[in-house]
Amino acid sequence: PPRSTLFPYTTLFRSELTGKININTATLDELKSLPGIGESKAQNIIKYRTEKGNFTDISKIKEVEGIGDSLYAQIEAYITIE
Repeated sequence: PPRSTLFPYTTLFRSELTGKININTATLDELKSLPGIGESKAQNIIKYRTEKGNFTDISKIKEVEGIGDSLYAQIEAYITIE
């Protein structure tokens, strides 16, 4: 079977080494694949990046409107800045 059938959650935007999503380069749809991140939060992440530049640490994502400690705890294992 094709790779997509064997690994339906494997996507090109995830880092090949870590399997994590780079929050500095991810698209809207890529961000929406994170648990608890919908359209508006994904847009807020992109807006933050556009206005303030790339994240220097993954915890800085908590500065984005709508992302607090609870949501950060859900996505921390899935995100990277590398």
